[in-house]
Amino acid sequence: MGFMSFADAAEIWLATVIIKDLKCEWDLSSFQKSMIPAVVYIFYAFGSMTSGYFSDKFGRYWVLLINSYALIFSGVLSAFATNYYFFIVCRSLTGFCIGGNYACSIVYAQEVMPAKFRSWNVLFLEMYWTLGPLYECFIALFVMQLDNGWRYQILLTALPIVVMLVAMHFMDESPRYLVINNRKEEAQKVLEKICRDNQVEVIKGNLCVQDVRSGDFLEIWAKPNTCESLNITIHFVCNMFLVFSISMLIPDAMSYNYCGLDMWFDTTYVNDDNCTVYTRAEYVFMMITALIFVPGMILATWLADFIGRRMTFVVSIFGGAIFSVLLILCINSYLTYITLLGAALFYAAYNQVLWIYTPEFYATYMRGTACGIQNGIGKFGAAAGTFLTTYLDEYDVTYSIYCFIGVQLIACATVLFMKRETLGQNLQDSRSNENTPIKE
Repeated sequence: MGFMSFADAAEIWLATVIIKDLKCEWDLSSFQKSMIPAVVYIFYAFGSMTSGYFSDKFGRYWVLLINSYALIFSGVLSAFATNYYFFIVCRSLTGFCIGGNYACSIVYAQEVMPAKFRSWNVLFLEMYWTLGPLYECFIALFVMQLDNGWRYQILLTALPIVVMLVAMHFMDESPRYLVINNRKEEAQKVLEKICRDNQVEVIKGNLCVQDVRSGDFLEIWAKPNTCESLNITIHFVCNMFLVFSISMLIPDAMSYNYCGLDMWFDTTYVNDDNCTVYTRAEYVFMMITALIFVPGMILATWLADFIGRRMTFVVSIFGGAIFSVLLILCINSYLTYITLLGAALFYAAYNQVLWIYTPEFYATYMRGTACGIQNGIGKFGAAAGTFLTTYLDEYDVTYSIYCFIGVQLIACATVLFMKRETLGQNLQDSRSNENTPIKE
């Protein structure tokens, strides 16, 4: 699961790394350039929603496996695109597959973990996710200034997916999914294998669950969870807008010299076609941005177990809002860059607690559908954020920052209506019993 997060993140950050080179290659307009990252997130949304639903119907494992094979096909095909429109089609399919993998992988990982390890399990997955952008930026340092460097970048991005596919053949289906679908013998074998692998005694007892059925789309927002589910939806949209846009904002703020940020390095590189592209310094700053996500995720994980999920939402959202407002002040280049990193840290914390909370909130019979749909709807926020950031930054970086502040205000208002706390609760397996254990 960790390597799957790594491979998915690398594919997502690919657009950030190669976008300027593609603009030069095909002489793209500002709108066409902005659509490159946006289209990935739009189809990511559809992939997440449909795959989440199918994972509740047919199982987590098979959905992950099929999506992964399709992902490597579409990813490699992108490297051989001869024009902008064919490239967009390839990246659309890639986005669809990534969306299906990400939500299912977190659901799968949460279902095999006990309550006391679930928040740290999400941290483990997100740590691997952080390796994706670091890997992308690292190889970009060496290949992006070569002829057709962006094509080599895409091919090298596909390597982690190959490793992921090999590892997936050693995985088993989620035992919780098997139980609620009356496949108890298979679930028992998986649990026995887990016990043997961890060198612990096999648990004795009978597997049982009440109210066996699959979830559906509308039930996510049905009573009594209507308000809380709508709250989660708004948080996903706001968080995805912020997290994925900040990765575009920081290199753009340097390129367009916001508050003198280009004073540290030469951030202007003109290639042989007299077209401005990213420099090695900007790739280094992208790596720093990805690294700052790590302390944010650790902070959120610790707070989620210390003060609870709800209060961690409050701290991360209001912390990010404060740093977003400070960006407007533009005191000097050093403080501005620290403020950008501070905002990224709290955006990462916000994302971390959101992924801890959401799988805990929904029952097993509909967890895949719910997480897939919520994550999918959130990616429309990512699409809007990356499009607006990429488009507006060519005119004035301040416009993008105003958008960030507006989204933060919505998140601040929404978090005040969050009611349910999931800290320390067992995962709900069925609708009839909120804390039905998997063993009795």
